[in-house]
Parts: sequence; C-alpha cells; structure tokens
Amino acid sequence: MNQREIPNYWPGNCFGCSPKNKLGLKLRFWSSEYGCFTRCKIPDYMCGFERIVHGGIISLLLDEAAEWVLIVHLNRLGVTRNMSVHYIGPVQTNTEILVESHVASHDKRSAVLKSYIRSVDGSLLAKSESKWAFPKLSIIAKMTGISEASLQEFLAKYLRLDNEPHRG
Repeated sequence: MNQREIPNYWPGNCFGCSPKNKLGLKLRFWSSEYGCFTRCKIPDYMCGFERIVHGGIISLLLDEAAEWVLIVHLNRLGVTRNMSVHYIGPVQTNTEILVESHVASHDKRSAVLKSYIRSVDGSLLAKSESKWAFPKLSIIAKMTGISEASLQEFLAKYLRLDNEPHRG
C-alpha cells in the first residue's frame, strides 16, 4: 500500500493536529490509497474512567482523521454536520492505537466519511459515520479568523503534493 506522511501546513491552533498547540494532541497523519490514518497514544489525563480514553476524545480522533481525508483526498475544507459514534471496546490511555478514515461518498457540496479506531492487533474499538458540508472558504475564514487567502494557500499546498488531489 502506498503511504506517505502528510505535511501539516495548517495555519491555525487545532487541538487535534496543530504542532503549535501546547495542550493539543499534535497528531501526524499519513495518506493511503483510500484515506488517511494516524497512530497515537492518548495520555492518562484525557481519561473518562481510569485508564480509558474519554468518549469525547474518541469522537475528536475520528472527526480529525475525517477532516484530513477531505483535505488530502478531495482538496476541500469541511465542517461536520453530524456524526454517529459506536463505542465498541475500551480505548486504553497510553496505548498505541490506529485511527483511520476514508470517504464513503461525496458530491460538490457534501461528503460522508467512515472512520475507525483499532488496537495495534487490529481489534475494532470505535467507529463513526460523519456527514460533512463544504462551505465557501469565505465562510470558513469568517468562522475561524484565518484569512481566505491563507486557507486558499493551505489547500494549494496539498493540491501540489501530487499535482492533483486524490480521488479516494
């Protein structure tokens, strides 16, 4: 399988992926033929019950992986419209997990993504289906305070990685 690390050019302070967010997870992602994935360990202080990752953090991981698929495979920024999460087994803190996502369907205005969290032995721990909208960049700029030009530059960097976006 063709996999490559996705460089992170995000100009904001995202809790999930920004390398400059001091309290964030600093997730790094890799692109694959059908989507993207990250491997990570969630620290103890993000637990719900002792040694078990809080459900909100699990949702964040699934959502973050989905956004990076949109960026790299569709060259779009999206906003989550809704997401259903199925918690299957406990996700342990301080234990490596694999978080992966792929596009199930999309059109010019929206997309449906499926995301999964697995243990290193491949056991499915959580899964989600999320529906995304693609607002105009001017709307995202207004929501985030990041200029539309900066958002355009951000997406252009991913377009140039392979000369055109992936079509997963």
